[in-house]
Amino acid sequence: MLEKRNADFPYILFLVYVLFYSGQSIYNTYLNLYLSQVGLSYSQVGMTISISTICVLAGQMNWGIASDRCRSKNLILSILLLAASMISLMFYLGSGYFYLIAAVSLFAFFFNPIVPLLDNYTIEYIEKNGKSDYGHLRMGGTIGYCITVLLIGLLLKDDYRGIFILVSAALFLCFMLYRTLPKISGYRSRENHTSWKDILGNRTLIGLILFSLIFNLGLSFFYSFYPIYFTEIGGNSSLIGTMMFLCAVSEIPMLLIIDKIVRKIGLEHTLIIAGIVTSARWLLLFVLRNPSAAIFVSLLHGIGYTSFSYCIITYIGRSVPKDMRATCQTLNALIGTVGSKVLFGYIGGLASEAFGANRIMLASSLLMLVSTCVFAMWSRDRERLSANLVQKKEAL
Repeated sequence: MLEKRNADFPYILFLVYVLFYSGQSIYNTYLNLYLSQVGLSYSQVGMTISISTICVLAGQMNWGIASDRCRSKNLILSILLLAASMISLMFYLGSGYFYLIAAVSLFAFFFNPIVPLLDNYTIEYIEKNGKSDYGHLRMGGTIGYCITVLLIGLLLKDDYRGIFILVSAALFLCFMLYRTLPKISGYRSRENHTSWKDILGNRTLIGLILFSLIFNLGLSFFYSFYPIYFTEIGGNSSLIGTMMFLCAVSEIPMLLIIDKIVRKIGLEHTLIIAGIVTSARWLLLFVLRNPSAAIFVSLLHGIGYTSFSYCIITYIGRSVPKDMRATCQTLNALIGTVGSKVLFGYIGGLASEAFGANRIMLASSLLMLVSTCVFAMWSRDRERLSANLVQKKEAL
């Protein structure tokens, strides 16, 4: 039985996650440290994030719609992976402020849509082939992320210029492997056409996405500015790599058991617990001034991040009509991740300069706590959130 299960496991798709999140770990963790190293201030880093995010806003939904309409969803993802791999090398052509804004923006335009479209491909691959579980496949990304971010943190030695060729290599290898995967067709056509009114009328989906937005506000600030603050209290590239390594490692046990947790206590209770733990995480980062102590707070990451991402991604994959799934996955990413970067990009940079990055962590903690209380009151009707998800899971 075990041999049959291993034979059915889609190892190539697992490796695609490993490689993609290896590249993401390098870029997301060390880009802003590179920008700071070449002379950009907090507010300039924030402006760069905001402008690049606006470029993502201009294109991300179109990539999702194109994926739903395309004969092969593999084609859209292949284009994005190859383009992002090539554009990563642009950072070696200049280091001026406006040039960096252009490079970061162009890279984000192709890179950001990959996450929701890859998750959508995986959900539909599982549904079509009946192999594995999303959490187990997504664990490949966690493994790639945690190993890479730790090794790169040790190797960089506070010189961040070398990150871009590593990102390019990881994405190109990801592109080559992805081309060997089975094709998944788009479902949207004139005959098969779910309206936006039906999607926006799904109050459960909209409530989940809005709650995710609040979660991503704090997470976006943490990744964008906390590493810079961390170096100011005595941290270095090795310790940052260790901190991000623990963030990623904390996802592994959650990915193994998150499906059972949702089945046991329900989707809404899972998210409420994740919200409370995340609020405590940001509060601890406000209090702690010792880099070694702050590193271990990262172990709380898995509870919050894994719960939010798994619950919303699987809800969309099992509740939204097939012809709008990729579009809704990109909508979730657009509002949650991209929206948070717009709000906490330039504004977050200015606030960090004015009040200190640690005080913004305190504000993130309070905002997360309040939004969790609101979500708890909104989701009192447990069946509205959980029953559909569980029924769809059992039907597969």
